Amino acid sequence: MFPTLGHLINYLLGTHINFPMPTYGFVLVMSFLTAGLVLHWGLKRKFQLGLLVSHEDLEQVGGPINYFDLALNAIFYGVVGFKFGGIVTDYQSFANGVSDYILSLQGNVLMGFLVFAGSIYYFYREAKKVEAKEKVFQKVMRKPQDITINIVMVAMFSGIIGAKIFDILENWSSFAKDPIGMLFSAGGFTFYGGLIVGAATVIWYLRKRNMVNFHTLDAAAPAILAAYAVGRLACLLSGDGCWGIPNPDPKPEWLAFLPNWMWAYDFPHNVINEGHKIMGCEGDFCYALDVPVFPTMFYESALSALFFLILISLQNRIKLPGTLFFMALSFNGLARFFIEKIRVNNKYNLGTSNFTQAELISTLLFFGGLVGVYILFQLRKKGKI
Repeated sequence: MFPTLGHLINYLLGTHINFPMPTYGFVLVMSFLTAGLVLHWGLKRKFQLGLLVSHEDLEQVGGPINYFDLALNAIFYGVVGFKFGGIVTDYQSFANGVSDYILSLQGNVLMGFLVFAGSIYYFYREAKKVEAKEKVFQKVMRKPQDITINIVMVAMFSGIIGAKIFDILENWSSFAKDPIGMLFSAGGFTFYGGLIVGAATVIWYLRKRNMVNFHTLDAAAPAILAAYAVGRLACLLSGDGCWGIPNPDPKPEWLAFLPNWMWAYDFPHNVINEGHKIMGCEGDFCYALDVPVFPTMFYESALSALFFLILISLQNRIKLPGTLFFMALSFNGLARFFIEKIRVNNKYNLGTSNFTQAELISTLLFFGGLVGVYILFQLRKKGKI
C-alpha cells in the first residue's frame, strides 16, 4: 500500500524521497477533478446539441471598496504563505505529520507577513481601478459549461462535510469517545453521505441559476460514476480500512487469469496500521492484515468505470431526458448492495433484520432509479416531456 505519495513515487521510481502528502487525499482531489472534466464535456455537448442554453447573469464590475473582503482575502493568503513558508524552512515537521502540521500553529511568520502585505497591496490596487460610489453591474451570458468549476467546488466542500457527518452517524460510539480526533482526522468518510449532501447542495446551487432540468442531470450522471471510480482508488491505494471481510479461501480456477490481490489481499503498509507487524520494516505504516480480505474498493471502482462506459455509449441512443441519471442511480445502488455483503461495516438492527447504512441507501437508490425511469416514461406518454 501507499499511505503517502512518497511511498507511491518510491515504489514506481525506486527512489527514497520523503514526500508525506497522503495518497488518500490526493486521489480524492483527483476524483473531483475527473468529475469536473467529465461534467464540463457533458454540459458542453448538451449545449452544442441545443438541449441546454446560455443563461443571463449579473456580474459586478465596479463599486465601493469592500475593505472587509479585502482583509479576509489578504488573511487567507497570509495563512497560506505562513504554512508554505514553514514547509520550506522546516520540512521535517511537515513530513512527520501532514494533518498535525496543517492544524498546528507551526509556520514561517516572516513569509506569512510578506504574503499578507503583498496581498493587501494587490487587492487594494485592483479595487481602486474599478472604484465607484455605487455598485456597477453588467449583464453577461454564461454557457452551462462555464460554471463547471463552481459546481465542482460546491460538490467538493459540501460532499466532504456530508461524508464526515454520515461517518460520524455510522460510528457514533467512536465519535462519543473522541469527538475532536474524529472530526479532524484525515480519514473517516462515507461515500453516500458525500453523495447525498453534495447532490442536494449542487441542486440548490443550480436552482438559483435556473439550471435544474433532466438534461443537466444526464450530463452529471457519467461524472458521478467517474468520480466514484477514481475516488474508490484512494481507499485501495492507501488501505484505509474500507475493505471486505476475510477471504482465506484459495482463488477459484475460473479466476486464475486474475492477479491474486484481486481475489484476496492483506494490504501491507496500510495507512491505519491494522494487523501484524511486517518483519524488517521500520518507521510508520509497517502492518499487514492477519488474514487476506476481499478488496471491495477495487470491485466498486471497476464496476463504476464499467457503468460509466455504458452510460457514455448510450448517450446518443437514449433520447428520453433524465433516463441516464436514474440509470446511474440504479447501477450504483445495485452494485453497492451486493458488494456490501462482503464488506466490513457497522450493522443496524431492526427487529430480526440486520443491515448496514450503505445497504439501506443503496436499496433506496436502486428502486429510486427504477421508479424515476418509470415516471419518465409515463410523462412522455402524456406528452409532458
